Amino acid sequence: MLYRNFAIATLLGAPLLVMVVEAVVPKSQPIAETSDVAAVDPAPVTPVPPSPPIVMPQAPPVAAMPDYGQPLPGAGQPLLVPTGNMPTAASGPIFSSRSAPPGSPNAE
Repeated sequence: MLYRNFAIATLLGAPLLVMVVEAVVPKSQPIAETSDVAAVDPAPVTPVPPSPPIVMPQAPPVAAMPDYGQPLPGAGQPLLVPTGNMPTAASGPIFSSRSAPPGSPNAE
């Protein structure tokens, strides 16, 4: 409800704020050109010769396109393979709330 009221106040207040600022802030006067600045003739423009076309290097040709119908090598293997460094069981004893040592966060 608070956000709805804020949205309504913003939609009504923003245009009013803009109108007040436009009425209070003084308008800038356009600068009139002087006759001596307008009397100066610009120098003639000389055409620039066209630049040579840009030659983009081409990619080397592809030797052989891969066969997209064949599976990738090793596609049937699991992503993580256990090695000799990994333990086979849990690394420490698991405590229940009744058998937790006193002072531990699991003790009741």
